[in-house]
Amino acid sequence: MNYVLYGTESYLLKESLAKILLQHGIQDEMNKVLYDARKTDAYTVMEDAQTYPFFSEYKAIIVQNANFLSPSDDTNWDLHVLEEYLKQPLESTILIFIGNFEKLDARKKIVKKLQSVCKVLQFRKLDEQGKRRFVDEQLKKRSISIERNARELLLSRMPFDILMIQNELSKLELYGDTITTEVVSSIVTRPLEDDVFQLVNAVVEKRIKEAFHIWEDLSTLNKDAVFLIALLAGQFRFLYQVRELLDEGKQQKEITAVLGAHPYRVQRSIQTVMHLSTNALLNILERLATLDQQIKSGKLDKNLGFEMFLLHLRGV
Repeated sequence: MNYVLYGTESYLLKESLAKILLQHGIQDEMNKVLYDARKTDAYTVMEDAQTYPFFSEYKAIIVQNANFLSPSDDTNWDLHVLEEYLKQPLESTILIFIGNFEKLDARKKIVKKLQSVCKVLQFRKLDEQGKRRFVDEQLKKRSISIERNARELLLSRMPFDILMIQNELSKLELYGDTITTEVVSSIVTRPLEDDVFQLVNAVVEKRIKEAFHIWEDLSTLNKDAVFLIALLAGQFRFLYQVRELLDEGKQQKEITAVLGAHPYRVQRSIQTVMHLSTNALLNILERLATLDQQIKSGKLDKNLGFEMFLLHLRGV
């Protein structure tokens, strides 16, 4: 059996690879060969695939960066060589193609061929529900006792990257006692989005000095100005959506379902937009778009531009 493993969730992808190797009893490094499709040509890899394992039933040929299966190919692989091998593959060779991309290019002949002869597994990043389920499973597996409010705070701080989630939960596991909100606040890394949300609140409430201090702190962390403005705009777009849904008469649970967001984020956003109109939010978004263009074009210094943006908000 040969395999195609692809997707943007690297932790699950690596875990699946380890399971495949274990399933076929491939533990010896001599029978596990790793290639990079961007550095090694197809002929070399397929030639190796046709050699027998050393004192073992199977050998694994692992081809990383198999981007010839994606819409963006940067490998220059001779796919004819691969197609010829697949006509009569060696049963003792487990061929595993790995790609860190979101989707296969179904239009390609080689993709259709591999889908017919390989086991194809996709590994997507967690969505909100998937993240909650995974965190709950890990809390139970690690026997971590956590208070209800602390669990909600923890979930709001958790990223969608499984490896990063594992790292944060390992810190809680070492704590060894019941996890409270105070423990989560002090131990679990606060995501960048939290700082951006604090910045949004300072902007909305016209706490200009505090907003600029937060901006300076984020800039000190080597966060690119354009990147930060994009995050800020994303938060304001979310607030705009929440405000619109509130104006339609929807309640918090309905808004959470419609936006597919974390309940805690929706709750905080509702509190933020209570005294804001959709027009005010649109005005802020337009100002951010203008600021983004001026900084990108070099017409405005990032800090001066952001200070001007904050000063403008005094009159919004």
